[in-house]
Amino acid sequence: MSEVTEQTRKVFNAAWYVLLFFLGFLVFFLFTFPYGVLKEAIVAEISQATGFTVRVKEMGPSFLIGMDAAGVRIATADGSAQMELKSIDASISLLSLFIGQAKVNVELVSRNNGTLDTSVSWSIWQLMTDKNYVPKHISLEAKDFELGGIVNVGLHHVAKTANDMIKDLLVQLIFQGNLSGRSEIKLAIDDPLQSTGNVELNINKASLDLANPTLVVAKQNFKRAIVKASLQGGRLQIDNKSGFETQEIKTDVKGVVTLKNPFANSILDVTIPLKLEGTLKDNFGFILSVMGGTEGQLNYKISGTIARPAFEGNG
Repeated sequence: MSEVTEQTRKVFNAAWYVLLFFLGFLVFFLFTFPYGVLKEAIVAEISQATGFTVRVKEMGPSFLIGMDAAGVRIATADGSAQMELKSIDASISLLSLFIGQAKVNVELVSRNNGTLDTSVSWSIWQLMTDKNYVPKHISLEAKDFELGGIVNVGLHHVAKTANDMIKDLLVQLIFQGNLSGRSEIKLAIDDPLQSTGNVELNINKASLDLANPTLVVAKQNFKRAIVKASLQGGRLQIDNKSGFETQEIKTDVKGVVTLKNPFANSILDVTIPLKLEGTLKDNFGFILSVMGGTEGQLNYKISGTIARPAFEGNG
């Protein structure tokens, strides 16, 4: 019995020294890695790919395997729109790797200390053999996360390829608002009918303004800004409460997305009725007419597949 105990003790000690070695090596690697060089490489790559000006004040390690960036600023080339984040923390879950999953966690902290936590995971077998990059699990949780900068920079990006009629309008819009809520989606890649999930996101303290002194347009303060949906039996049903409403804008989002395998063949059946009133109707109602609706009102339908969506407007 004492011989077995002695052997067990030796095995335990050997395992402990091996573990200690790898932990020491990991800590040494994390704190001696040239993050300054990596920061410059990432900033240069993003700037070149997007055309935006990207600045990162500091970059360092995040426990255990990950990176933390502080003082992140992304601006348009002319500086007319920008977004700022206190920090971005991205890491890979070691525990998930042991059970055959690749899981990435990202936390964004906005200037007002609002947070946006996202987590995306894939099966390692799925990535290596099927080359299928659609995630199995997606979760998101937001608490008063500032959306204004992200939306405004996004509008400038979309304007580059937008119709000439609305190109100038997109870059003149100024959005403000804080995102709160939760979302969790579990996708069954091989059998979409087993997919489940819920989405409920709210935008609080939201407003939309137009930076054009030649147009007399009222600042739009949102009474309602919510996206709510449930996923059961492979069908993502958008709740009737979903939509946005101000004193002169009303739009609802209705419809269903039916998941298919492969995911790109999922079928869209979504309708977005949009109505303008007051000063917005007077200045921009004609745009809805050109898009297929009547002056001040448009029913926008999105159909087809995710890979090849079709867009149609009518009154």
